Amino acid sequence: MAKILAQGEGYRIIYKERGEDSEKIAPPGTSVLSRLDVPVPGIIAAADSGRRIRVTGKKYYLVCQGRFAEPEGIMEDLLFHDSRSNRTFPVKRMRKGVKEARLSYKVISYDAGKDLSYVSVVLDTGRTHQIRTQFASRKHPLAGDGKYGSRIKCPVALVCAELTYDEGEGTESVTVKTDPMDELSGI
Repeated sequence: MAKILAQGEGYRIIYKERGEDSEKIAPPGTSVLSRLDVPVPGIIAAADSGRRIRVTGKKYYLVCQGRFAEPEGIMEDLLFHDSRSNRTFPVKRMRKGVKEARLSYKVISYDAGKDLSYVSVVLDTGRTHQIRTQFASRKHPLAGDGKYGSRIKCPVALVCAELTYDEGEGTESVTVKTDPMDELSGI
């Protein structure tokens, strides 16, 4: 059963375990407002159909291969998701099915012995497999993400560890956090 981290009238903030389907863990009568890929654990929001909270921000943490030239930056791409292969690809021009994708990243630390970077990410857009695709296309596949080129054998090293929401315009924002190292340690 999903762990409820916070709740209010008509909504719940839930911790999704690795391997769970976001849509299937939402309590009966609620809809998922922020989903995560099945292999990715983290915080999601669910609300009753008559009650909408606004998810205003999410922060992800990941472990990826390689050292970054810049300690922080922005990644912008045009992404196409192929539903038949369930893979997302960067493309060079806009066409049917292509969406703009943008994220900001900050390198927290680098392990030279393992050639791994620990990174925080904030999405400006939420595209299917966006983080996984954008990092892999820059030769920084996420540890454990064989679908996008990693050769490291471990669970996909990505977690949504912070979610910020409010109950509508003019209400105070609330941030719910978990410790990303619970999922990323040992890689």
